Amino acid sequence: MDYQNVFQLTDAERKELFLALDKITYDPTGGDAYINAIRSTMTMFLPRRINAALSQQRASIKPRPYLILKNVPVDNEIFFSPCPNQYTPSAKSGNISENLLVGISLLVGEPYSMYFEGKELINNLIPKREAKKEYTGLGFDVELDFHIENAALKHLQQFNVSPMGLLLAGVRSDPQSPLTRISDSRLAIAQLDSEDIATLTSPLYSIKLPYRWRQCTQGGREETELVPLISQNHVLPDISAVFYPGMISASTLRAKAALDRFYNLVKENATCIDICPGDLVYIDNRFSLHSRDKFTPSYDEKETPLRWVQRVFVSANLWNHRNLNQVEERIFSI
Repeated sequence: MDYQNVFQLTDAERKELFLALDKITYDPTGGDAYINAIRSTMTMFLPRRINAALSQQRASIKPRPYLILKNVPVDNEIFFSPCPNQYTPSAKSGNISENLLVGISLLVGEPYSMYFEGKELINNLIPKREAKKEYTGLGFDVELDFHIENAALKHLQQFNVSPMGLLLAGVRSDPQSPLTRISDSRLAIAQLDSEDIATLTSPLYSIKLPYRWRQCTQGGREETELVPLISQNHVLPDISAVFYPGMISASTLRAKAALDRFYNLVKENATCIDICPGDLVYIDNRFSLHSRDKFTPSYDEKETPLRWVQRVFVSANLWNHRNLNQVEERIFSI
């Protein structure tokens, strides 16, 4: 782990931020009044060094691959883990984690959500028994291998809403401690030879669309045309890659060999974190891939899962979402 990307709040800073966030009522629709209140609070009460790092992330053409905030405020009590797709305020004593996720995302870009991810601005990633073999944040019995979130959408002009980044916060911990792994693709690319880079920057690959998006494209399209996995600027790259089984097809043997070498280097250069309560992780989705280990969930006395991670998507702005259906202020559907 690169500790230049890790920022820790002092206990005094954590307490001050908790008290400020605790005064704000979470709006699951992301309405303007709520967004403005959170933005003002974060500017005033988040430590200046963290504000500066987030501002730099927003503006830089050489951004950090990830930022990890440690010792952030958490809700006083967690009573149970809710159904992932259902807003359940009674699950914990307040909305500190939701307010914190929204607040941090506003200092990097603009938070938003897709309606099918949970019907509110903040998504709950909680293992679901019937989804155990799904390659989603609700699965657990399979490794959620390295990927760019919604990678294929970068190549569909009408639906180019692959997030610029995503924020993850720990709400509850599972003793199995499934690790989230993050890999800066720039490190992998620097270890490739020129022939592999030329191959990966050529339109030789097709990428499967996320399942829920397939029905909304023209003709029920399932995959992209042949596209590059690395943008032409491989020093400052934009990556489109998803390494779950069957998600990328290479059109030539040479393309497949380059893809395999790239994947192996992505794995070799990964850092890992167990996202626990008090941790918040921002991943730059333009060029950093992430994964989650498979695991066997643990349950509490109410038979609800102990692992509970929350997520919000971050976009530079919401302009690219104009072709989607705006269900709520910052919640869109297809």
